[in-house]
Amino acid sequence: MSEKNVFCYLMVAPALVITLILGIYPMIRSMVMSFRSYDLLNQDKNGWVGLDNYRQVMADDRFVQTINQTVVFTFVAIFFVVVIALFLAQVINAEFRGRAVLRTLIFTPWFVPPVVASAIWIWLLNANVSPINHFLLEAGVIERKIRFLTDSDTWGPFSIPMMSIIAVRVWNGLPIAIVFILAGLQSIPKSLYEAADMDGAGTFSKFFHVTLPLLRPVLLVLLALFFMNGFGHFEMNYVMTGGGPRNLTNVLAVWTYQEGFQFLRFDRAAAAGGIVLMMTSVVAVLYIWLQAKDVRK
Repeated sequence: MSEKNVFCYLMVAPALVITLILGIYPMIRSMVMSFRSYDLLNQDKNGWVGLDNYRQVMADDRFVQTINQTVVFTFVAIFFVVVIALFLAQVINAEFRGRAVLRTLIFTPWFVPPVVASAIWIWLLNANVSPINHFLLEAGVIERKIRFLTDSDTWGPFSIPMMSIIAVRVWNGLPIAIVFILAGLQSIPKSLYEAADMDGAGTFSKFFHVTLPLLRPVLLVLLALFFMNGFGHFEMNYVMTGGGPRNLTNVLAVWTYQEGFQFLRFDRAAAAGGIVLMMTSVVAVLYIWLQAKDVRK
């Protein structure tokens, strides 16, 4: 082994050790726990139970509802993040006066910790003091205050609290999406757009036939990261609503936390964590397959 390789391994070693201790080892322990009974309130029955924990959580109507909401929450949030980011990235990629100010405003959510942002949005969406409600009432758009975080009316998997948290999640996720897409846009040769102009291509034609195809590698990475993060998203749903009202905003990560640290059923929580791991693994495998497919072309 050359000295260069030894140096590279030494540089990577600390990150690998931290990942093993704080990531891989807890994940393995959690998976083992998911096949055991681990009830702190009744430790006499602790032991190997196989798939019983998975059967129990899948038989729980509240858990099934939470899975559906997690999938809806993730897909809807990612759709709006990517669509809005594609638009804003092209706006701030153009040359115009005040671009630096606009970039600063767009990237502001990146510098606000999710817990702090959640606390701010709780105030903004509080039915009694919400400036959003005040503006809508003054404008005559609504006749009564909207209960953004407490309304229990539903339309299928959707509710006002769920849509409110999705909106906050979109706001929080936009900066990183814009950074990825902006980097991709700046790597596209301007000569391609000039050639498209000479062929008489319009704005939409250039977007769908030049921009989107060349952004595909960036978008694949972005979608993979957002899906894996979305299935395990915790902070905003827990801080803003705690999964309520009536479990309407609960997601898998919050359900897992509640099962483990509120009801002290770490075995069921570990089983739920195993399901999250399987969902994120599907996304990871799909991403690797698509990347390998591109390499083979």
